[in-house]
Amino acid sequence: MSRKTKKIITLVAIIGISVALYFALRDRKANDNNIQTNTVNPTAQDQPEAAKMPDSENKIAENKTEPAKNQSTPEEKPTPQIPEKYLLDMPFYSQAPFSNWDKVHEEMCEEASLLNAGLYLLDKKLSKDAFEKELINIKKLEEKELGDYKSNTISEIKKISDIYFGGNISLKIIDNPTIDNIESEISAGRPVIVPLSGRDIGNPNFTPPGPIYHMLVLKGYDSQNFITNDVGTRKGNSYIYKKAVIMKDMHDWNAKDIHLGAKKVLVLMKND
Repeated sequence: MSRKTKKIITLVAIIGISVALYFALRDRKANDNNIQTNTVNPTAQDQPEAAKMPDSENKIAENKTEPAKNQSTPEEKPTPQIPEKYLLDMPFYSQAPFSNWDKVHEEMCEEASLLNAGLYLLDKKLSKDAFEKELINIKKLEEKELGDYKSNTISEIKKISDIYFGGNISLKIIDNPTIDNIESEISAGRPVIVPLSGRDIGNPNFTPPGPIYHMLVLKGYDSQNFITNDVGTRKGNSYIYKKAVIMKDMHDWNAKDIHLGAKKVLVLMKND
């Protein structure tokens, strides 16, 4: 091969390489420009949702999940605390005002308890004569409405009271009351009448063996005791019983067996 031919081949090769380098550099520059453009101006499809929204809209969206500054959540009312001790200023009347413990007055504990509690709520005080007359009036009402005045249940006493007090006093029965239930009613100014198995409560002032069935008024309490108007004795003013005794021996009237009687109390409330 002649020297002239070699020069021509070399020149062609140089030109080919130059052209290849030119196109390679141009393509690389174009790719770099595309990368830079995509970085500076990303498309909407590639943006996160938060980035699509202007700053002001972001703030509004965040505020939607927060309560308004002036919006207040009503607070739950705290449960009223029961005082550690309480006593209603209730006058005392025995079921036998003149200590005449005949067959009639031996059965007057329900009527006397009702009168003790009701007169307190109505802020009335009666003489012994007047109290005796009211006992007999209630007795007659029981005979008319119930057929008898002896050993009436809590429900029967409620019925008689609704009639006797003529709407001035409301009553409610609490089944299976707790000590807290009873104390809550007393501390709210409401006397509580409780039925009992009378021979089990251990009052030494009862003529032995004591009444099978008995009612009295709970008018106060302390940490260990209930304070009562026990109408079954002339010494019953503020007579104290252990809470455990009252709760254990609480029984409504049951003709078969007093110990089968349900546990319930009668609460008296003055109507406004």
